[in-house]
Amino acid sequence: MALPVVKTLADCSIFDKTVLPYLPQLYDLPQQILQSWNNPAEFQALYLATNPLVTAFAFSLFLAPLFLVISEINKNYSQVDRMWSILPTIYNAHYVAYTHMSGLPTQRLDNLIAFSCVWSGGSKKAHQPTAFLPIQRHLHLSRTKSLAIPHYYAHICDDYQEAKKSYQKIAKVPHKYEQEDLDRGFIVTGLWSYSRHPNFAAEQAIWVILYQWGCWTSEVMYNWTFAGALAYLFLFQASTWFTELITAGKYPDYKEYQNRVGKFLPKLTSSLPGDFSDQKAKPKVEKPSSAKAKNGGIRN
Repeated sequence: MALPVVKTLADCSIFDKTVLPYLPQLYDLPQQILQSWNNPAEFQALYLATNPLVTAFAFSLFLAPLFLVISEINKNYSQVDRMWSILPTIYNAHYVAYTHMSGLPTQRLDNLIAFSCVWSGGSKKAHQPTAFLPIQRHLHLSRTKSLAIPHYYAHICDDYQEAKKSYQKIAKVPHKYEQEDLDRGFIVTGLWSYSRHPNFAAEQAIWVILYQWGCWTSEVMYNWTFAGALAYLFLFQASTWFTELITAGKYPDYKEYQNRVGKFLPKLTSSLPGDFSDQKAKPKVEKPSSAKAKNGGIRN
């Protein structure tokens, strides 16, 4: 049987019951796929006879060397970034399809695929600021995927980059921007005055919440799938450290920005404003001359 027999919701979170017995299916799966891929009925039977998590593992193992080979051929090391906006939805669609084909209840999975589709649609709108592009050659990591944040993030970053490019080309400060902000080279206003990486924070929050949703529906405080969410958080720590190492070397004010603003969450220990408003030149207010002050009364 491709799915474990569970008696309680809590059993769904037990690794020894839900995963371990099905791992041996992974060893024979490549050969079985080669034997049945050209026979739709046999291929469908194989799909339903294989534990869906094992199928997802096999797909991941297939993609890893494929991305590596493509990256080496075209010398573009952001293949995972290109696919990241749709890969989670593909995996979730696989689970939904398997459940429908097996005739099992699908309400929760239908909600999950709707959630994932909205996330994927939002993530395609997001772009990386040019300061962070070199890191793509070193880390296969998505940058700006979440729900509402990517639209806002992409809009602000695109506008800022266009304004900075125009300012550097014609030496004229565009409308709605100040010279100090453009000279600094990176955004410090809005969300960025509270978090250095609001997009990264939103990305991590999305998947931690999804993990907690799984715990809640299985009526447990935690389960073995925390390993995926935790690995994802660790990956962001390493990626962000490397990103900021590059950025701090490029922009002199970035270290001061790090002292003022938290990496992901607002820094409660800093009393300095994250938008550097304390360093902006204050407009001079002209005082009226003595002659004008004497004649400044009301005339009849």
